[in-house]
Amino acid sequence: MEQKSEQHFMPCLNEHCNTFHLVDVEELNDCEKSNKSIEIFLCDDCKSRKDNFHIIQCLSCRTIIDFLPILPDETASVIYIEKCLRCGGTIEDEISFLDSFYKFLYA
Repeated sequence: MEQKSEQHFMPCLNEHCNTFHLVDVEELNDCEKSNKSIEIFLCDDCKSRKDNFHIIQCLSCRTIIDFLPILPDETASVIYIEKCLRCGGTIEDEISFLDSFYKFLYA
């Protein structure tokens, strides 16, 4: 008899996305051992954006705040902020980070 892996519905980590997707329990266990939370907790649409956009992620709660387009000579990376609105940070924390990041990009 074939054994099926158990699956759970998980919300997408992108705060602007309201979708749920299926995740294998084995993937969740592997995620705890490795640092692949972006691969597991993003829906397929948001996951497809990770190669063409920088990901801004909250270091505290792991929520994806935004996707920023990459320049032609850049490689996509994850940029962390200390706290976001979801986990006790303020809008000023997010705005000050984005202001300094955009000044760096376009200087």
